[in-house]
Amino acid sequence: MKSLFLTSFLFLLAEFCFAEELINYTITSDSQVNTLEGDLEAMGNVVIKSNGGNFEAYSDKLSFDKDDKSLKLFGNVYVKNLESEGILIDETSGDELTIFTDTGIFEFKSQNKNRVKTKIKF
Repeated sequence: MKSLFLTSFLFLLAEFCFAEELINYTITSDSQVNTLEGDLEAMGNVVIKSNGGNFEAYSDKLSFDKDDKSLKLFGNVYVKNLESEGILIDETSGDELTIFTDTGIFEFKSQNKNRVKTKIKF
């Protein structure tokens, strides 16, 4: 039984080591909840920073849906240094941001007749 467990562990370790390198983020907020399905919700003064780069995002609420492969930020969203499809977005702000984590494509929305403001570098 121990050898079966050890073999399974070593197999998973090998799979992890040879997997594609992922970008790591630190999420800080007033409260956070995660589910057994791998979803995450953060509420209150949400700050996201990439550990390897200079990406930063701020919002009132964050929701990550593992199955949908989307990261959604709600309320007073401000983002710095977001790179997507070869374009660097220096800074942008709005009411709701969705980032599709499998493609890097994003969608920014604004409500209450506010406007989305973006500074881009090509």
